[in-house]
Amino acid sequence: MFPTVRVSFAGCRAEARYAVLLDVVPVDGKRYRYAYHRSSWLVAGKADPPAPARLYPHPDSPFSGDQLRKQVVSFEKVKLTNNEMDKNGQIVLNSMHRYQPRIHLVKVRDGGGPITDLSREQHRTFIFPETVFTAVTAYQNQLITKLKIDSNPFAKGFRDSSRLTDFDRDPMELMLMEQQLLRSPLRLYSGSSSEEEAEKRAAWARTPPALQLLALGGRAWPSAWPQPLAIPPDLWLQKPPPPMRYCPYPPPAHPSANPPRPEHAPSPRHPM
Repeated sequence: MFPTVRVSFAGCRAEARYAVLLDVVPVDGKRYRYAYHRSSWLVAGKADPPAPARLYPHPDSPFSGDQLRKQVVSFEKVKLTNNEMDKNGQIVLNSMHRYQPRIHLVKVRDGGGPITDLSREQHRTFIFPETVFTAVTAYQNQLITKLKIDSNPFAKGFRDSSRLTDFDRDPMELMLMEQQLLRSPLRLYSGSSSEEEAEKRAAWARTPPALQLLALGGRAWPSAWPQPLAIPPDLWLQKPPPPMRYCPYPPPAHPSANPPRPEHAPSPRHPM
């Protein structure tokens, strides 16, 4: 889950032991959709049946009271999924629904086993309204995609200046944006309603030229839609060429290629 939930505690007893757990609960009974022309989330209907709630214990639990006062507890290993049949302990959510993470501080009992029911434990629950989020399988805004590339530690390989030059980084980011575009509702299909058509046109007007060319992919755009930045048709009807790469060494020969036969001097007995 990104951004990561991080919490710190105060007022814990030094001699006590505490478990820190996280769960994610629905905010309301609604399902949402993203409106491009408004740049906001709109209610799209009733919520899907929620999956059974799962408690995620922090991997380093339990903590002593002194440890909790001196460190920040980070839930950076939490994983989310929309697979209701998941058996790996991941938190199951419904896409396009709003959720609220909750932090539970549980006082560990002597000889107590795994915590499965908070009602049987001595605990306190903490809720931070600023952590409410909408679960998605693909980001609805390309600016959020870029923010994740710049900030998510799992995307470090795409922005590490020691590994990628500017020449390499641009095609890499373009590739990520292309994959985001292909998964987003901006992709081309017929049979959409007038409201969806208006949303797509508004999104198209805000789309950078490079992504417009990738969306077209060599196809002619409908006449009712504005052409991308009035680019000449003979240019925007062509697929963008792949970036050229410089290789300081000659490419290795294919294993199946026939090696050149050495030239032998003619035999003196059989002059040519």
